[in-house]
Order: sequence, then C-alpha cells, then structure tokens
Amino acid sequence: MNTAETKTYRCGTLSYTKKGLVVLFAWLLWGDFCFTLMEAVVPSIVPLKLKELGASSSFIGLMMSTLPGIFNTTICPWVSFKSDRHRGKWGRRMPFMIYTMPFLVLSLLFIGFSDQLGGWLHGLFLSGGTITRTTVIIGLLAIFLGMFDLFNMFVGSVYHCLFNDVVPREFIGKFMGWFRLVGVLSSAGYQYFIFKYALSHMTEIYVGAGLLYLVGFGAMFLNVKEGKYPPPEDDGEAPSLKKDIKAFSKNCFTIPYYWNIFITTTCTSLAGTVMIFMVFFQQSMGLDLGMIGKATAINSVIIAVLLVFAGALVDRCNPVRTQAYIHGFNLCMPIFASVWIFADAPPPLVYFWVFVGLNVADALATAMSQCSGIPRLMSMFPSSRFGQFCGAQALVRSGSVMLGGFLAGVYLDVMKGYFPDDSMMAYKFIHPWMFVFLLIGYIFHYRAFRYWKRLGGSEGEAPTSHVKYGELPESRSSPTDKILVAVTFMAFLGYLGACLFFMYYFQYEIPNSRNVRIFGIVALIMTCFYLGYLRFVKYMERA
Repeated sequence: MNTAETKTYRCGTLSYTKKGLVVLFAWLLWGDFCFTLMEAVVPSIVPLKLKELGASSSFIGLMMSTLPGIFNTTICPWVSFKSDRHRGKWGRRMPFMIYTMPFLVLSLLFIGFSDQLGGWLHGLFLSGGTITRTTVIIGLLAIFLGMFDLFNMFVGSVYHCLFNDVVPREFIGKFMGWFRLVGVLSSAGYQYFIFKYALSHMTEIYVGAGLLYLVGFGAMFLNVKEGKYPPPEDDGEAPSLKKDIKAFSKNCFTIPYYWNIFITTTCTSLAGTVMIFMVFFQQSMGLDLGMIGKATAINSVIIAVLLVFAGALVDRCNPVRTQAYIHGFNLCMPIFASVWIFADAPPPLVYFWVFVGLNVADALATAMSQCSGIPRLMSMFPSSRFGQFCGAQALVRSGSVMLGGFLAGVYLDVMKGYFPDDSMMAYKFIHPWMFVFLLIGYIFHYRAFRYWKRLGGSEGEAPTSHVKYGELPESRSSPTDKILVAVTFMAFLGYLGACLFFMYYFQYEIPNSRNVRIFGIVALIMTCFYLGYLRFVKYMERA
C-alpha cells in the first residue's frame, strides 16, 4: 500500500488521512459559507431599514456599534473562558454554538417579520394611541437586534477556536487561505445577487438566512467531531463567577508576553477605526461611489485569487513571522497616502488607476496577512486556553475601539475646523492617524516576536505563568525570510512606481512643479523607509 496515502496527520487526539482532511475542510468551509451569509444580512439591511423608518443616526450607531461592543467586552471573554473548561459529548466548542442556534435563528426570523409583528402589536394594543406603528417596529427591531447580537456572540466567541482544536497545525495556513476565499466569495455573491432586494424582500432574505444557518451550519456540527481533552485544572470544583473572573484575570493579564500581543491587536484595530471614513477620503480625491465600488471589487477579486496560494506560503514561512514582516511593512501605506495632504489631486480617472495598481502590487502581502492572523494567535497562545486568551484580547481591543472610534470622529471634526472652506480636506488626515497607531502596534508586535523566539518559536510552548524576557535563553539567529522580503519588495515597487509615475505625469502631462518636488521627496522617503525596514527585520531575527 502506498505509504503517502496512509500517512496520518494529528491535531490533539484527532488523526486524519489526506482523504479525511479533505472531508474536514469541506465541512468547515461549507459551515463558513452558511455562517458568512447569515452574518452578512444583519449589518447590511438593518441600518437601511432603520433609516427608512426614520430612526436617527445616533440610534442606528448605538444599535449597530455600541451594543455589539458591549457584548464583545462581556459575553465574549466569559464564553471563551468557559468553553476552554467545558467537557461534554459534543466537545468544548460545539455546545455553545448548538444550544444557541434555535435562539439565533428565531432572532433572524423576528427581524425579518418585524414589520408584520409591529403592525399586529400596534393594532392589538396601541391603535388610536399616541405611539405610532413605526415606533413599535423600531422598538421591536432594537429588541430583536439585541437578541441576535447576544446569541451570535456565543458563536463568534468560539467559532474560530474550533479551528485550533480540529485542524492540524501544519495545514492551518492552507485552510485559512480557503477559509478567507469562501468568505470573500460568499460576501461578494450576497452583495451582487441579493443585497439589491434588501428592502423590497427583507422578510424573504431573513427567512432564507435563518434556514440556511439552521440546516447548513447544523450539518457541519453533525460531521465535524472534536477530540478528547484532559480535564480542566479546576475540575470538580463548584462553579463560581467570582472564581472564574479571578482565574481569567490571573491567567490572561499577569503575563507581560500576552500584553504585547493584546496591545498589538488593539493598536491595529485603533488604526482601522478611521477606515469607516475611507469612502470620504476617496470622494475627496474625486472618485464617485461607482468608481469606489469598482476599485474595491477589483481588489477583492485579486485577493480572492491569491488567497489559496498565500495560505501555502504562510505555512512555509510561519504565520508569526509572516505577520511580523508584513505588519512592519504596512507602515508604508499611510506614509505614501499622506502625500495628498500636501499635493494637488490628479484627475479622478488617473487616481483611480494608480489606486488599483497599488492594490495589485500589495495584494499578495494583504492576502498573506489575512491568512496568517488567526494561525499567528494559535502559535502564540496556549492551545489548552486558546479561547480564554482570544476572549481577553477581545476584551482589551473592544473596550479600546469603542472609545477609539469616538476619538477618531472627534479628531476629524477638529481637522475640519482648520479647513472651513473645504470640509473634505479633513479626511486626508486619516492616514497620519493610521500611521501613529500602526507604529505603536508594531513596537509591541516586535516585542511579542522577540519573546516568541526566545520561547522556542514554532517548537516552543506558550507560557501559562509569568516569565521574564531576560530570564529566557537566547534564541537562535535566523536569516531574513527571502519569500517575505520578496513579497514586501513587490509591494514597495508599487509605491515607488506610483511616485515616479506622478513625477512624470505632473512634469509632462499636467505641469505642476510643486507636485513634482513633493513626489520626489516622497519617493526618497519611501526608499529610505524600505532600506531601514530591511535592516530592521534582519535585526529582529538576531539571536
């Protein structure tokens, strides 16, 4: 018999042949397809429905952002912590998704029938009163949306932890490539084929999403099995919320190594809080919504094509190292984009194609970053406590982002005050905000990477008790990863090429000597940045 066909791959107590891995991947990806479509309908349709009913922007923001943020800082850490310690016939992750499924499906159906339910309740109890039918519908939507956010948080808290428990580590990058691909294609299919019926066929869409989740995601539960886990450290002890909070805090927040990871993720998220204003920046550059949509679609398709290939590269390069290299290089983007604070914008069509070209050059780096995010955490968090550390990270990140999103808005409002004659100019200052938080995040990313190397890298074990960096044995010096350097160099050439193109364009096509000088300076800055980046990653890999 061919030994290649009988070779098995292990994840904890689970073992798979190649055929078994294909079946596992198929069911997990089918589950992701159903889960992605289910999650897509709420944030895309509910704001439109609330706006149609006359709800205020502050109310919409409260329901769509603040409420999920509150659940993310409370429910998510608790569920993650408890799932690590749960033992049952369905495993430790599945029960939290299975038992909440009926309530999640009901919340989707209730949202879908909110018009009919609101009209029925108003006619039954409030007809002839001062409370209008519309007010009742808005109130019901708020209740049903809160119900959805609550039970969906149970799923979101443990869903990605399931991958850590059932997918062999040597295939996690490839799996995440396929996982991201399915997510992108599912979202694109929903946006292209279904979203246009958001208001006219809202009930049908929500009923379809609920049934697909119930049947499709439910089928995944029946066909993906978790392994066996050793009993938790507190096995046999009486449950206590106070004890759980104490254990959670001690395990997650007393080890400096993990604070480096938490702060890295938090700062990256804070940098992204201004991304909701990116559409306004693009408009300030002269693009209309059609052009913005086309640029986004082109970028999504290119990344989707590269995701599977990127996942294989992540497995080869190691997800922790991949994230460390690409996070550092990502500082390049806000440096380049800040040029528009000083330079005059080109014609919209010219900017559109340069923007698309930059996305093409950076697409492989972006795809690898997407494929390596969760595997990086799997390599840096203890496998037995993966859920609770993800919950702790969500607690720190969500609490900070709730405040950061507000401060980002204040920051842009302040910038508007400096440009009373051009309100769109303020949105060109989103990139300095991104640069500051990406830089702070990368400082802690570097510290986490050095810690990880001293802990043994991919062969080491994540600490479960306090350990000082200086007391760890020195790591082995590693050469800079040539694949990752090549990926970042390709993206760097895109930025440098954009600078040179604009120098040519403003020299010969639309003469603007000031712009030529500005882009010449930016080209020099970008070159110095990339040379410094190469020296730094070599320093980062030292013993």
